Amino acid sequence: MRGMAIALLININIDPSKANEMKMSLTQSFKRAAVAVSLGVGLTVSAHAGLVGVKTIEISNALNLWLQVAEVQAFNMSAVNVALATQGASAFAPDSWSASSQAPKAIDGNTSGIFGVSMYHSLNTSASALLTITLASIQELDSFQIYGRTDCCSTRDIYDVVFKDAQGVMLYSANDLNATGSLHMASLSLPNTQTVPEPASIALLGLGLLGVAGLRRRKN
Repeated sequence: MRGMAIALLININIDPSKANEMKMSLTQSFKRAAVAVSLGVGLTVSAHAGLVGVKTIEISNALNLWLQVAEVQAFNMSAVNVALATQGASAFAPDSWSASSQAPKAIDGNTSGIFGVSMYHSLNTSASALLTITLASIQELDSFQIYGRTDCCSTRDIYDVVFKDAQGVMLYSANDLNATGSLHMASLSLPNTQTVPEPASIALLGLGLLGVAGLRRRKN
């Protein structure tokens, strides 16, 4: 950095008596700008973001058939499944097939997908067959997984999923998540919806401006 300052001095016609003072001033400016670049790079690295502001997740059957969900998992940026009941999440559905297949079964941590053991199953096949997961707090989500039924009728398990904020405004939606395969699971990587500035680029621009401003002051 000091070498850069000296190189600038060589190519400018200035009073030799002020050269040392100018060199020191420019060196300090470059150091401050270098710190800004360093901090900027750090911010860029740590600013990885997911789907910001999620409060509720709504799940429906993409085929307009019975909605059957073994487990819903929503991972935040710390890889914590915040859709678990033990994490404070709650599950609601307007109806269920039986008392043993109610909505809370979908967030109990059991992915076995066996009816009557650990699975939500809707009573109807209409649009009212909707499972809503409400998170304990507003979250920034990195990924989502949903598990379907394993003991029967797994061809039904294709889902539409909607992510909403605390005001009920849709943030993101995904259609036709297919859990009919041998794993009976569908996964989704959520998009980065946070606008992240590029501080490193801004700092580099500032570096040049600092140098030019310093030269103009000394030359005048």
